[in-house]
Amino acid sequence: MSSSLTFFALLSFHPLFTDHAVVSESQPRPLGQAEPGEVVTVSLAGSTVKTTADASGRWAAEFPPLPAGGPHTLSARTDGEEITSRDILIGQVWLGSGQSNMEWTLSQTKDTEADIAAADEPRLRVFTVPKTSSSKGPASTVGGRWQVSTPRDAGGMSAVGYFFGRRMINETQRPFGMIISAWGGSAISQWMTEDTLRARPEYSEFINEIERVRSAMTDPAANRAHEDPGIAPQAKTWSEPDHDDSAWTAIPVPGKWQDIGWDFNGAVWYRRSVEIPADWVGQDLEFALGIVDDYDHTFVNGTLVGTMAAETPAFWATPRIYKVPAALVTSTTVNIAVRAFDIWGGGGLMGTPALQRPNRPDIAPVILHDLWRAQPELKLPSRSPGGPPPSTGALFNGMIAPLAGIHLDGVIWYQGESDTSRAQLYPRMLTDLIHSWRNTFDTPALPFGIVQLANFRKRESEPVDKSWAHLREAQRLVALHEPATGLALAIDAGEADDIHPRDKKTVGERLALWALHTVYGRKDLAYSGPLFVESWAEDDGLRLRFSHASGLRVRGEALRGFQIAGADLTKWVWADEATIRGDTVFVRAASVPQPAAVRYAWQDNPETTLENAAGLPASPFRTDN
Repeated sequence: MSSSLTFFALLSFHPLFTDHAVVSESQPRPLGQAEPGEVVTVSLAGSTVKTTADASGRWAAEFPPLPAGGPHTLSARTDGEEITSRDILIGQVWLGSGQSNMEWTLSQTKDTEADIAAADEPRLRVFTVPKTSSSKGPASTVGGRWQVSTPRDAGGMSAVGYFFGRRMINETQRPFGMIISAWGGSAISQWMTEDTLRARPEYSEFINEIERVRSAMTDPAANRAHEDPGIAPQAKTWSEPDHDDSAWTAIPVPGKWQDIGWDFNGAVWYRRSVEIPADWVGQDLEFALGIVDDYDHTFVNGTLVGTMAAETPAFWATPRIYKVPAALVTSTTVNIAVRAFDIWGGGGLMGTPALQRPNRPDIAPVILHDLWRAQPELKLPSRSPGGPPPSTGALFNGMIAPLAGIHLDGVIWYQGESDTSRAQLYPRMLTDLIHSWRNTFDTPALPFGIVQLANFRKRESEPVDKSWAHLREAQRLVALHEPATGLALAIDAGEADDIHPRDKKTVGERLALWALHTVYGRKDLAYSGPLFVESWAEDDGLRLRFSHASGLRVRGEALRGFQIAGADLTKWVWADEATIRGDTVFVRAASVPQPAAVRYAWQDNPETTLENAAGLPASPFRTDN
């Protein structure tokens, strides 16, 4: 979706300063639009300032710091007009960004019925930035509106953002505004500026690959082998409700089919039957399929209800929402079939599908994650195995740049699942993203909280070297070396068979612990699990020292998850012994008499057995980096 949004020429507020907004107390700076050169008088909380619209008609009203509280009215007037925004609070404003685990809503999260019922918190407001991709430069504004936390609306809010904001309000007694700007399946390069990516030689190969993919997508003549030839005759019946798919392969959704070893581009069919409430029979429904990489034909009870192909801008990252007419909903069993066609990189159903009643947020949707049945229809040679995104900077342009000019008090970032194949580049990329966002929001020490990826996939019985472990290490190193950043661990909050773990409360509250301790001065709060500091040889083993190790202890029955290798670092074995003394752990393995390196929780889905007295888990680490 290419953005061409602009302000109206008449006097108006930027959408972030409309009804129910939260304005930062330390640097209140309402934004808006007027006739170029027009003087605008802006009033908020008993203070009034004047400003002048620039040549493009934009204006910014700089207020001195204001006390937290409200509600207030925000007004702006010129000689000929006056506008007012109501129910304005002054407090803290944070941005939550990343991919699907940041946008995942409270209603999609486990055991949140009581949280939603108790969500009557008028001091918490959430502004969700609509998904907008722009390859034509930064957009000037965004759509969206502020929502007040109520039992009616909270279910549609970012779960991480909600739990973070709620904990922050409880601890600080300040209003909190959460701006959520996230897009499922997005890569970090899409949130970086084009200039940032092109400024570094180490990104050149990455940029060249993106441009090759972009060229392939705009020049079908050069890539006819990867065009969709249409549904094959032998697959015509695969959409029918009575088709026997018992011999098909079970495949996790969301996810890529490459994750189960199907290393090809082309077409794969997905099927799933679902039970719906009896009172939905004979009613219009919606099928929120989520993102499909890249094209799809989607059938409900044997009838095509929607499709998206190459003519749609940003088809590879556009969530599908298809209407299901009442005439198709004839029983409580609904059969769904999706033909996904992938032209490059990884392919599959990348979001979490759900059947829902349209325009009825009070009725919980039927969520369709977990295992589907899948069958390849057409196998083509894989291209670009790492799956680089087809554009750079597009989400920064469409969903971050239009926020520039406001004051942010901090950022929380939950992203990385789409970049595990680029873990070696990720520390540099994340650091550059942090620097460029701090520059965008004119806040050199803008706090930046990073969620370390949760555990995911099958647990391995033997030591292995996995890409998710490397990505977690990249996140840990950035938090270690970049000032005003922090790490919220989710290594014990994931699910083996779901890339979208339902426990978002743990993540939101651990982010809040970091923010409360480091940004808001609550030094009495432990905010991090044990972090590896150093190691040394001792007897026939290695001793490891940790920070954030007060009350270092075993979680569970025994201390496990430590791997040991000798100097060649080729053969890793589980430690025979792991014991705690103070802020250290001693490890050894009889088969490695001269150990040189240790790894802990170094898998996609590791066993986590080390924690501190606050119950916060140790971060995965290795000493051989």
